[in-house]
Amino acid sequence: MKLNPKQEAFCQGVASGLSLTQAYVRAGYSEKGADGAACKLQGNASVAFRIDELRAKSEAKMSYKRETYIETLRERFMEMPPESATCAKYGEMLARAMGWNEPEKIEVAGAMDINIRIGGN
Repeated sequence: MKLNPKQEAFCQGVASGLSLTQAYVRAGYSEKGADGAACKLQGNASVAFRIDELRAKSEAKMSYKRETYIETLRERFMEMPPESATCAKYGEMLARAMGWNEPEKIEVAGAMDINIRIGGN
């Protein structure tokens, strides 16, 4: 079933994180009785389906792939001065992201070795 413009605006609001009542009022519906009416509108099968659809699209856009995360950490790790605490932190995060529980050594291109211990002393 096709939604009317107010219903679509309600769905967009709910999917963006507004409360049902806030989304209902912002969509142009009356504030009077908004709490109950918003719940009732959400119970409409077409409206509920559209909210789920919008949330799924939003989640897909926001998903951060593991490969992207690892690449971002690697780039930041390589940009840091090797003696900095931040470099060690990025190295630790990179090691965990790559599935290394306790790497003994991470070799960095060039002339330096950085030892990182995860957990323990």
